[in-house]
Amino acid sequence: MNNKFNNFEGENLDNFLGHEMISITAEHVESKLEVNNNHKQPMGLVHGGIYSTLAETICSYGANYGGEGTFVGVNNNTDFLSSVEDGVIHCSAIPIKKGRSFQLWECKIHQGKKLVAISKVRLSRIK
Repeated sequence: MNNKFNNFEGENLDNFLGHEMISITAEHVESKLEVNNNHKQPMGLVHGGIYSTLAETICSYGANYGGEGTFVGVNNNTDFLSSVEDGVIHCSAIPIKKGRSFQLWECKIHQGKKLVAISKVRLSRIK
């Protein structure tokens, strides 16, 4: 796996958002995001789409880490459990099922010790 892939480098959504990779293996991915005003909806809370984006990103990176095909997200189910206004949010994802044609991952998003969102992301192999 190349360094560019591991660090969200280049012109992409994650770099634009300020999403930072902490660690990645085929069995566990961690990242973080320092919240700024661009991540918020008009009521001043982190937009739900940010949580969904972070979850799909790290689940996709985990699914593709081994280089055994190209997996893309085909379903993202995110439950929002608590609101966030500022600070840092941390994401952690693990595989639930890793098959040859699809994978299912779970991502938990925390602010400190508080669980703020949880996602299940299904990925399908396209190559």
